[in-house]
Amino acid sequence: MILIYKQLIKKYLPLLKKQDIINYAKTQNVDLTNEETTIIYNFIREHSNELLNKDTHNFKILKNSLNKNLYEKIVYLYNYYKNYL
Repeated sequence: MILIYKQLIKKYLPLLKKQDIINYAKTQNVDLTNEETTIIYNFIREHSNELLNKDTHNFKILKNSLNKNLYEKIVYLYNYYKNYL
């Protein structure tokens, strides 16, 4: 079942838009600036394979680019959802 989730995510990633990130952030009560949205979008696009394989060594890019609260929220959500990968 987990492999199916990974395959679905891989198929969806090319269709990912910045607006999708904004919409999801709103469901988490997070308001993003345009710059934060771009940083997150680019990070997902560039590091999706690592993220799908639970490799988080590139999270330092986000840590250095985003405010502490936003970074911690992203890490929290990733750790929550990675159990489904």
